[in-house]
Amino acid sequence: MRQADRSRAGGTAARDQVIDARRREAQPIGELRDTELAISLWRRKASEFGGLPPPTAFDFSWMIGGAWSHRFVICADAVSEELTFLMYGSRFAQLLELPLEPVAGLRIARQLPRRYLRLFSEGCHDATAEKAPVRLSGAVVDYGQIELYRAAFMPLAMRQNSQMQLVFGSFNYRIGPSANSADAVRTTYNAIFEDA
Repeated sequence: MRQADRSRAGGTAARDQVIDARRREAQPIGELRDTELAISLWRRKASEFGGLPPPTAFDFSWMIGGAWSHRFVICADAVSEELTFLMYGSRFAQLLELPLEPVAGLRIARQLPRRYLRLFSEGCHDATAEKAPVRLSGAVVDYGQIELYRAAFMPLAMRQNSQMQLVFGSFNYRIGPSANSADAVRTTYNAIFEDA
């Protein structure tokens, strides 16, 4: 499920409501998931800078220790549309079975599990096109097991006319029911929409 953040950098749109093209959803107040914490931080920095926050506004060293271990920074090339990881946290690497440090210059298409490639491609594209945070959540099946994911993608300011765009984000998933169980669809639906 895609939820574009309708508030632009420095904008004053309501933060407690995000409108999806199919239905209206209220975001939970007091949300403590890392995706929401990351978006809240991005909004504070965007407010301080009066627009998209630059990469220097964040202390990415926190990805190493643990507080930001589900976060990542991706470089998106506007010309070739290729994405590469610049950095990511230890828990992010563990979840996606990546090396502890990104392989320089290797496209994410060659690193990410195939089931998440579309998620990261669309998240980065939408965040840079809309110049606003994008929330994505849903489910994928891996070896008969349902994975329920949440992700946030937030663009960072770059020099004018740069063909490179940086995207700061957060990703996590949890294991849901077996895809073969009788109540898998109901359980998965309820888990995805439990916050609605």
